[in-house]
Amino acid sequence: MRYEIIAPVPLIQQSLDIAMQYLRRTGQAYPISQTQNFCSDVIFEEWKTGLRHPVWLANKAIVALERARKAHWSRILHEPVTASGTKG
Repeated sequence: MRYEIIAPVPLIQQSLDIAMQYLRRTGQAYPISQTQNFCSDVIFEEWKTGLRHPVWLANKAIVALERARKAHWSRILHEPVTASGTKG
């Protein structure tokens, strides 16, 4: 399944696909739209810092999401993320 976003480069889409595949397989992708938006924000912020490896970008999004869930899921999903994947 492909998760669509409007991305400046295919690398961001590839990174999001990797992250969402992992999250879906581990049962962490739900709710899909919020999870996808959160991960794409993290990936884009990391991409803006110069990171370009899709697995690295996907991993950053996965780790940020897992940390957000441990902290306070609903509040963090609706706040902007920083390059480190934490709330801004």
